[in-house]
Amino acid sequence: MAKQKIARKTRMDEARQLEKEGKSADALKIYRALARRKPLNADAYNRMMVILRKQKKYNAELETIRQAIAAAETAIASSQQAFDDKDRDSAALSRKLATSLGLLNDEGLPVYEEPQLRAWRKREAVVEKRLQPISKAHHKKKSF
Repeated sequence: MAKQKIARKTRMDEARQLEKEGKSADALKIYRALARRKPLNADAYNRMMVILRKQKKYNAELETIRQAIAAAETAIASSQQAFDDKDRDSAALSRKLATSLGLLNDEGLPVYEEPQLRAWRKREAVVEKRLQPISKAHHKKKSF
């Protein structure tokens, strides 16, 4: 386990160095591989988003943001399921308490959102907004 963490850090350092050298494509490959191995690798996702934003590849950035959000949501759901499976009585009691305190929404999901997830959702909205004029202009060109 510790060796894997060291290996990930080394690969992240390697990718950062490639970025500094202007080898963004090579850095992206490493970040993608790291995100595949550990789907909730926020650092890898964040670096991919930065590179794609700098390259003005907004569609690819949006796809990366959505993958990161999906990975985070899956991790949250998995964590909740593991807690439910471990001790159903405690989980049910905790859920009732959280609901009565307004900490869960109608779907039973936490109202509080991790800062990283909240930041990705905000960035998703910004990129979607940025893409709207592009797609409108694209549709206008096609209509002629």
